Amino acid sequence: MEKDTNIELRSESVQEILGKMPSWIVRVGSGLVFLVVLILVIGSWFFSYPEIIASKLVLTTENPPAELISRVNGKIVDLRVSDNQSVHSGDLLAVIENPANFEDVFALRKQLHHDIPQLDGSEQLTTAFINQNYRLGEVQAPFNSYLKTCSDYKRFVDLKYHEKKKASLIQKRSNYRMYYNRQYKQRTILEQELAIVSKEFKRDSLLYTRGVISKSEYQKAEKNYLQQSYAFHGSRSTLSATQIQINEVDQAIIDLDLDKENKRKELLDQILHTYDNLIAQIDIWEQNYLLKSPIDGAVSFNRFWSANQNVKQGEKVFTVLPSDSTRIVVRVDLGMNRSGKVKLGQRVNIKLNNYPFTEYGMLQGVIRSISEVPDGDNYSLDVELSNGLVTNYGIELKFAQQIEGVAEIITEDQRLFQRVFNPLKALLKEHVVTTDD
Repeated sequence: MEKDTNIELRSESVQEILGKMPSWIVRVGSGLVFLVVLILVIGSWFFSYPEIIASKLVLTTENPPAELISRVNGKIVDLRVSDNQSVHSGDLLAVIENPANFEDVFALRKQLHHDIPQLDGSEQLTTAFINQNYRLGEVQAPFNSYLKTCSDYKRFVDLKYHEKKKASLIQKRSNYRMYYNRQYKQRTILEQELAIVSKEFKRDSLLYTRGVISKSEYQKAEKNYLQQSYAFHGSRSTLSATQIQINEVDQAIIDLDLDKENKRKELLDQILHTYDNLIAQIDIWEQNYLLKSPIDGAVSFNRFWSANQNVKQGEKVFTVLPSDSTRIVVRVDLGMNRSGKVKLGQRVNIKLNNYPFTEYGMLQGVIRSISEVPDGDNYSLDVELSNGLVTNYGIELKFAQQIEGVAEIITEDQRLFQRVFNPLKALLKEHVVTTDD
């Protein structure tokens, strides 16, 4: 027991010495910690790596395939193509059920294209289709309006109201001119008679002043002169009145021609207006019920289709693969977030959903274009493949239209120091601004 007590006493004396850490250990430890922190800070300045921005992509061609989508509900009443059949731009692929007889609409459009050139300055208008019993559905009302304007114009031409009235005015003017010529001859005779009577009156006036003839004889000569003068001037007035009537008829003919041209132009304008409206309604009908190929290529069925099969509004019916689809491009939808970091020439790793990248590898490309204006919440990027469809594993993938996947955009390198301290810097500035407010 005494031995244990002595040991305890010695431990208490030693404890005081051991409880005080030597200063050199503190200095060395602090120096090591500072050195480690300094190395980390310096290393973070020199160590940099890029940021990866993932976005959705679609693999397609420079001339993308054209999708034909049904605008209405209905069944296919006329299917004119088969799967993988070659088609040309404008070819009719299918007709969807509608109230109109599509053959009647086709015949009407063909007739309209034949008729419209005749509306330019021609008095004749072919209306062979007017008596046709077309079944046009939604196009019937504008077609009836067009028929009415054509009938009005045809009635205007066949009635020949202006021509008949003009012929009557021309005949009236001819009669006035004949009457004018007779009046002119009468005026010439009266003028000659007036000249004779005037000489006689001057002679009788001279004889009267000399007292050779009586006053009654003088007054008789004066009366004869006045009557002849009155007749002559009356004839002149009649000629002037006749000339005025001739001028009025000439003006009436001019006004009639002008009225005819205005009426004709008005009727033609109505025809052209209803024609344009009819063509527009036919175009709308075709957009709603006809499926036409917009490009040259091969038609691909999105599912098995046959006549009398129903389609739904908004359903994709056909896809036309372009015949000149040679250059493969990658279309990327880039969201607004972090889009400012994306620039031309940056590398892109492309992972396709059809080919797991762990097994097939990734395609590689470079950003070639960025849309200036976003479409909704996304910018559109075009990425050019660096090695075509050969992955980084050396495997060549088979191309198919509209393959989806993920594009990993590799942005510019940024120092680790900046990545750590930039958030702290932003937080500090935000705190300072909040405090000032």
